[in-house]
Parts: sequence; C-alpha cells; structure tokens
Amino acid sequence: MIFVKNKTFFSKIIFLLNFITLALIGLCYLLSNYHLEVLSSFSIIIIFLPILLIFNFLFFIYWIIKIDIRFIFSFLVVLVYLDKPISFFEIDKKLDKHEGLQVMSYNVRLFNHYNWIKNSSTKEDIKTFINEKKPEFIAFQEFHYDYKELIDGYKHSYIGLNEGNVGLAIFGNRKMINKGQVLSDDKRKIAIYVDFIEKNDTVRLYNSHFKSYNLNPMSFKPNKETFLKVVAKTKMVHEIQNNECSILINHMKKSPYPLLMAIDLNNTPDSFVYKRINDFYFDSYTQNGFDFGATYDFSFLPIRIDYIFYSKLVKVNSYQIHNVKLSDHKPISVFFDI
Repeated sequence: MIFVKNKTFFSKIIFLLNFITLALIGLCYLLSNYHLEVLSSFSIIIIFLPILLIFNFLFFIYWIIKIDIRFIFSFLVVLVYLDKPISFFEIDKKLDKHEGLQVMSYNVRLFNHYNWIKNSSTKEDIKTFINEKKPEFIAFQEFHYDYKELIDGYKHSYIGLNEGNVGLAIFGNRKMINKGQVLSDDKRKIAIYVDFIEKNDTVRLYNSHFKSYNLNPMSFKPNKETFLKVVAKTKMVHEIQNNECSILINHMKKSPYPLLMAIDLNNTPDSFVYKRINDFYFDSYTQNGFDFGATYDFSFLPIRIDYIFYSKLVKVNSYQIHNVKLSDHKPISVFFDI
C-alpha cells in the first residue's frame, strides 16, 4: 500500500487537532504514571482521558481511510492503551455468584440534607434500598449524623465525623472487635476501619473518602479568572490526594489481617492515586466487573470514582453497581469469600 500526503488546508486543521489530542493524551500518561508536581495543575485532564482516546481512535480511522502516513501517530497511542480498559468500561467475563460476605460502598451525599434532589422522600428511599439489599457491611461516605437512626437494621456501627456533623460510617451485623481511624496531617479523618471475624479469620474493613475537586465544567466561563481558579484548585487537590494516598497506604500495609477497602477516591482508574493503591490491592471491578462501570455523573461524562479494593487471600464472587438515583453517586456491592 502506498501512503500519500494530503496537504489540503482541511487536512492540516485535522492534523493540528490530532496533534493537540496526542499532546493531551501524553500529558495524561505522565500524570497517570508519575507524581510530577510541575504538572499537577493540569491533573484534572485525567478525567477526560476516555474522551481523548475516543477522539484519537477517530483520527486514526480518518488517516487510514485517507491513506495518509499520519495515521502512525494515533496508531502508536492505540497500541499503548490497547490492553487498558476505558476507565468506566470493562469487558472481562462477569461472574454472578451472589454468595459470601456482601460489602456495600455508598456515598449518600448527606442523605439529600440540602435537597439537591427535589424529592422529600430520598432519605427514606435510601433506607428502603439498604433494607432490601441487606449487605453484611455498608460503608457510607458523606454520612450525616442527623440521619443515623435511618440505618436501624444493623447491630454494630462505627462513625467518624469531621466538620459539620459529616464524615464516614461503617454499619455491620458482625461484631466489631476493634475500631480505628486514619488521620491526615491536619487531623482530618481520611479513613476509618473496623476489624471483625469471618469464618474464624479476622478481617479489616476500611472506609475512606479522598479530597474532591468540586469542579463543574458546565459552569466554567471562557476567561482568565476561571482558568487560574481551576489550575490553582486542581494543583491543591492533586497534592492533597497524593498525601492522603501515602498516609492510607502506609496504614493499610501495617494491617495484620486481610483487608477490604471501600473508598470514594474522587478520581478515576487513570489517575496516579488509583494506580498507587492498585499496585498493592486488587480492584474488585476489574477482577469481576462487566459492562459500563460508571458510579458518578461528572457533568456530561460518566466516570468511575467509587471502589472496593481487597488484599490477597480474599476472593471476589460478584460485583454490582446499583442503578439507583438517590445521590450523585451509585452504590456498589461486592460479594467476597474470605
């Protein structure tokens, strides 16, 4: 096959857009695999990597159809990401064995305390949903203490609050033989944990919530002030998340027991913090997930930022994302064999 160069003005515009896409993907690759403080101001771009990869593939197809040698640039990116699933999609075989210890992770967004969802029954609907699913343990992020009595179907609980009566909570029907918390440098609770007995073995369950970017792209304005604000906040959150990640991993590595961890990471599987955790612990979704795995709608882009990780000596039987709209997050459940 003989490739020809297409030097029309239109093709030059297409290649410029292709080059910009390639540059942004390259930036994402660096941010995903290395902690580079000099680039941390742009770490929010990681969230858009799936879209960039889709655009790159379209450019690849375009150059192939045009029989243009410039296909090679996009082709190299396709090769790099060929064995990496898009952050909210997994095509591995799904196992659907709803047996064993069920752990649920759910960011309940304060039980709709500020009426973000225009439904006065949201908190009661959350209670009904949990009572129907009956997980042995449920880990709440953005738990509001005012609604503690809603979760009345459990014998044991451990709640760790930060400011405003808001924080983390674990409810369970197994006796909690030990409880603790993981603190950031400024004494904020990064995580809480409980130890319990499962089939004569002691298991530790963590519940964690990392710093949020709290950015809404739909509200951005095309001006310098917005750009500087986003850059500054992105850099700050990137550094806080990496610090939280270091503290939490160091704590978990000292656990004397097999562990499970429910977490609202506030970042995608393409992020550096995710990969740091995934270096030591297994992501139950990639081991057993199937189909679209979005747990949060980030403006127009569905992303996966809620996870349940686990350590060696633990087996996943099934993974499920519950399609309920009672928060800005979807709850996830995993059945484990310990």
